[in-house]
Amino acid sequence: MSAVVAAREVTRDYLRGRTRVRALRGATVTVAKGDFLAVTGPSGSGKSTLLHLLGGVDVATSGEVLFLGRDLARLSVEERAALRLREVGLVFQRFHLLPMLAAIENVELPLAAARVPRRERRERAAAVLERVGLGDRLRHRPSELSGGQCQRVAIARALANDPALVLADEPTGELDTATSRRVLSLLRELNAAGTTVVVATHDLELAAGAGRRIRVVDGRTRP
Repeated sequence: MSAVVAAREVTRDYLRGRTRVRALRGATVTVAKGDFLAVTGPSGSGKSTLLHLLGGVDVATSGEVLFLGRDLARLSVEERAALRLREVGLVFQRFHLLPMLAAIENVELPLAAARVPRRERRERAAAVLERVGLGDRLRHRPSELSGGQCQRVAIARALANDPALVLADEPTGELDTATSRRVLSLLRELNAAGTTVVVATHDLELAAGAGRRIRVVDGRTRP
């Protein structure tokens, strides 16, 4: 199967004061279309950094990241932002929903940024919320939803522009066990329907439910 994104021997350095910290040390991974990949490893190992590089949120210090065949390091900031908008759906541990907006309005945000006409984006947002089981919660604000429902809104928002890749960073990290299992079930259903998913997680049950796993230890990828 063709690769959606491939990282080859990537490193990522950060400056903390005058100290250079290497978050990744030659990480390599290929994500094929239709994959459900779990990235595991201890805190501080580089999992989130790897996800950010795969999604073009950040750029590698060295090595190569190819997204649908395009070298992300050769794209401008604006080009990477446009690629993320069209091709990458991001799901965060703490949801990052706007509290003053209803669920459907939060899901519409990436559609609005992509300049989808108002009526079409409202219809598409409603459809994707229905897809994640929240068709009866369109007008509810985050404060009126449970943690699991907020995470499903965040997943719906990530799916709104029909991305090539969904990246989820600790998507069950702040959820109870039963709710985490519902989110895992949703991610598996979405993957079974053709969505390519990569999750960074400490959740062993979530990792076990993925199609395949890699570990990141001390900035290096391992099978």
